[in-house]
Amino acid sequence: MSAIDLRLSNLRIFMGFLGSCIFVAVALRLAIVRPNVGADTIIPGSFRDYEMRVCAVFFGFCAALWGLKLFQSDPVVSVGSRGIYDRRLSTDWIPWEAIRAIKPAQFWMSSYSRLEIDPEASARIQWTRRARFASWLNLMFGRRYRISGAELSGGVPALAEAIGRSRPER
Repeated sequence: MSAIDLRLSNLRIFMGFLGSCIFVAVALRLAIVRPNVGADTIIPGSFRDYEMRVCAVFFGFCAALWGLKLFQSDPVVSVGSRGIYDRRLSTDWIPWEAIRAIKPAQFWMSSYSRLEIDPEASARIQWTRRARFASWLNLMFGRRYRISGAELSGGVPALAEAIGRSRPER
C-alpha cells in the first residue's frame, strides 16, 4: 500500500498572504500619510506612529512567511503502512507501533489530531525543534504531539480519513 500524501492548501495559504499584505498596506498608509480623522490624528514620533510601523514590519514578516509557503510543493504529511511522516514534527516516519492513540481535539476554533506517543519509542524518534518545543509546552498534558490540519488540503477530515485508511487494526 502506498503512502497518502497531504499537501498544503494553496487557497488557505494565499488568503493568509493576501490578508497580511492588506494589513501591511493599511499600516504603511496610516504611518506615512497620517490622515486627519478628528482627534485620532497620527502625530510623527507618537506611540500611534510607532504602532503603525511595528504593525507594518510584523505583518510584512508574516507575508514573507506565507509567500514562502505558497511555493512549497512537497507533501507536508504522509500517512502509510509504515506510520505517519509529518515533516513539521519529525525528520522520518513515526511508526504505528510508537503511536498509542490518535484522538481528534479542538482548541477554540482550530481542530487537530493529537498523537499520544510511547515514551520509550519517543526517545528513538528524530523530532524537529518545533515538535520538541511544542511537546515541552504540552508537558502537563503528557507530552502529546499535534498534527494540525488547518493548512492541509482537505483539512482535518482529509487527515482523519488518511489515518483511518492506513492505520493497522490493533
